[in-house]
Amino acid sequence: MSIAAFPPRPTSISSAELRGNWYEIDLEAIRHNYRQIRACLHEHVAVYACLKRNAYGCGAGPVAKALAAENVYGFAVASLLDAIAIRREGISNPVLLYPGALPVAAATIEALDLIVTVSSIAELRQWRTSVSNLRIFIKVDLGFFRAGATPAQLVDLLAEAATDRTVRVEGIYAHLSELPGSGPELAHNQQAKMNGILRQMRSLGISVPVVMMSSTEGVLNYPDMDFDAVDPGALFVGISDVEKPVRDVHLRPALTAISTTLISVKCLDQSLDPPDSISWIRPNMVLGVIGMGWGDGLPRALPEGAMGLVRGKRARLLPPSHLEHIRIDLSHIPEAQFGDQVVLLGRQGAEQIGIEELASTRGTDAIGIYGDLRDHIPRHYI
Repeated sequence: MSIAAFPPRPTSISSAELRGNWYEIDLEAIRHNYRQIRACLHEHVAVYACLKRNAYGCGAGPVAKALAAENVYGFAVASLLDAIAIRREGISNPVLLYPGALPVAAATIEALDLIVTVSSIAELRQWRTSVSNLRIFIKVDLGFFRAGATPAQLVDLLAEAATDRTVRVEGIYAHLSELPGSGPELAHNQQAKMNGILRQMRSLGISVPVVMMSSTEGVLNYPDMDFDAVDPGALFVGISDVEKPVRDVHLRPALTAISTTLISVKCLDQSLDPPDSISWIRPNMVLGVIGMGWGDGLPRALPEGAMGLVRGKRARLLPPSHLEHIRIDLSHIPEAQFGDQVVLLGRQGAEQIGIEELASTRGTDAIGIYGDLRDHIPRHYI
């Protein structure tokens, strides 16, 4: 059969309706969270909104557009795809690329006027041969043991960059360690290292426009680390893992719902023989199937207590999980029908499944829920 034999997608059908799964994203909550962050900072401190992993699954383009309307200074992403999504919204604000992009993408980086992260002289030389007008941030590793020049290597890297007029150093930045055992003592140790680097630079007559080392934890707990700019990320979607922050911010969740649909409903009868490996099958059980599975970001090992809301009532999700399907017990909801909405996160009627409950059930945290969001699931912005 030729492609021409298939009818075009009806314009009246949304992408969510084509399969029956969607996320609800509250852009006003994201704007509110930015305003909360902005109010904590001195007016001279710029905010680079970290929108990595497609803005934590909320959509880098639409989220960036919402923040640009609030006059955020710039953005920071790891994936070039996220940078492209931001530029496609017509946004001209600075975009910093965290480590991840390679010189093979030089043409795209130049066309989109992106700022590249450089961590070594070897990296700088590769970028310099690929990009004719290179804008860079130099990253320094203060003890996170990821990308970044060591404190001992930084001055030589800055000196190397200064030898080429086609290279523009926009600033230096670091990220606080998130390794096990990290805490205030280690954070202050890293701040002391950064201050030592800045003193050394001044003694050598070296300066850069921007110094940045505070992301979410730094913004909330360490005001002395604001320097010239900050790059928080999880705060924008309403997440803070800091129990007693120095700076009190009132955040709202960006992800308000994860919804799917009943794609099958039937009453079991004696014509089916239950396998010994399945313990939850009962005579006359009403069994539903939702059109979302582990390929859509739900747990492959379905945890005990996993729930969905159907017609305002809680219903138990039943293992095992499949790539695009999961069973659900509807025995106590006889009115449930094929096509009904099933809420996995959010409110339906008087019932609600909050992100803390969902994260606890899955054995993760709130940021883990955002990390499980899939780009192929449509997002409905409210």
